[in-house]
Amino acid sequence: MTTRLRLPYLLSLLFIAAVSTPVLSQDETATSSSSSSVSVHSVNGVQRWKTSTGLSNFNVEVRGKIEVTDDDKDIKGLSDNGYLEITKTVFGSKRSIVVESLGGGKIKKEYYEGRNKMDWETSGKTWLGEILPEIVRSTTLGAEGRVNRFFKQGGSPSVLKEINGMESDYVKAHYAKLLLDKSIPPADMPNVITQLASAIHSDYYLSTVLQNNITKMMATPESADAFFKGTQKINSDYYKSVVLKEALKKVSASPAQIKVVLQSAAEIKSDYYLSVVLTTLLEEDNLKEESLSELVLVSKKIPSDYYRTQVLSKALRKPGISKATLKNVVNALADVGSDYYKTGVFNTMAEQSTMDPDVQMQVVVLLDNSVESDYYASGTMKNLLEHQKLSDESFKQLIDAAGHLESANYASEVMRAAARTDLSRTQLIDILIASGNVRSDHYLTEVLLSLAGKVKTSDSTVKDAYRSAAKKIGSETYYGRTMKAID
Repeated sequence: MTTRLRLPYLLSLLFIAAVSTPVLSQDETATSSSSSSVSVHSVNGVQRWKTSTGLSNFNVEVRGKIEVTDDDKDIKGLSDNGYLEITKTVFGSKRSIVVESLGGGKIKKEYYEGRNKMDWETSGKTWLGEILPEIVRSTTLGAEGRVNRFFKQGGSPSVLKEINGMESDYVKAHYAKLLLDKSIPPADMPNVITQLASAIHSDYYLSTVLQNNITKMMATPESADAFFKGTQKINSDYYKSVVLKEALKKVSASPAQIKVVLQSAAEIKSDYYLSVVLTTLLEEDNLKEESLSELVLVSKKIPSDYYRTQVLSKALRKPGISKATLKNVVNALADVGSDYYKTGVFNTMAEQSTMDPDVQMQVVVLLDNSVESDYYASGTMKNLLEHQKLSDESFKQLIDAAGHLESANYASEVMRAAARTDLSRTQLIDILIASGNVRSDHYLTEVLLSLAGKVKTSDSTVKDAYRSAAKKIGSETYYGRTMKAID
């Protein structure tokens, strides 16, 4: 019993190797699980494809530009110096076709069985007619002429129909390139992009087609929509990020298109590549507020503290950032584990944004509950006091949080920074009450002395709060200094 292997199967094995392995030298082979070996070699304009299964060998060698007949069963033209040889060997029985250019548009066709030259018209033409349709659909042989023919017959839909019937992504991408070189009506481009994105399964070849045709594919809002939706078909984080980054650099996207970009980017699993796409979006001069807010939400999908906070810090540098977006930024910081990176973003917020009372409170509460380092927490508290006009409620929350710091030094630094601000009576009392939590005579004395000038000119209630805090001082010397300061 013998096994018969069909030509399409042999060609598919050949092209799997062609698109998934490095360029092979003439003597190298790639072995598949079906015990077949394939070698691909291209040099000086000559391409050679060879496949062997142990039962049969199939070889194609091509030089120059080849044109096939409209039924794909014969060769009707070769460029000058062009050459085509097709050879198949099964159990030692060999058949070959050789087609050569004689120049001036003339070609010579020969057919061999073994070493015997056979009559072309009765034998060679028949065999070529049997195998050539599969060859042209499985390789790039005659591709340019075939695309021209299909496009003339039915425009881009006709070419797309042919592409959809092919198996090799390498060949599909080649046909896509030839199609996109045509003058495609703008109304047809969205369908062309959508169908190519569905037909080409290889991330590499699909991203290459999209990236090489960004300007043409995004000439209208409709085709740009289709382009960005097409990127969702790319599974590779690297290739998707490259295409999105290049597209965003070349074309200004609308809010609706950015929404699609963010949907596509949200599927990127790599911290780095997702951050690349988001930071590229943030380089848009006319990025709308709704897009910025959505971008901040997507940043929560970045597990890396470093890359997430890099995106958030850059987002905060956009002018006119809204309360809603600032809230989203704080929410995006909630599960950032690094005190350094988290407070870095808080500091950027304090220095570059105007926070309303709700956002202030949200920041201070998260600062109090999630930042373990007294150094980083106190630094941010001082930044907030310096750059933000805190509401009484936010101020009290911040000062209470400062009083709970383990380090009396850092707690006193925050309270002394608050003392340098324009304090309301309520805020002054809040500091005095919180200062009682500073567990050091020295640092508590420093806080009270920094407030003494304001207390001295205030009412009896404020002075009583001062005296109550001073009673926490164990040292008579320090206590005496604090009381003398308000007398």
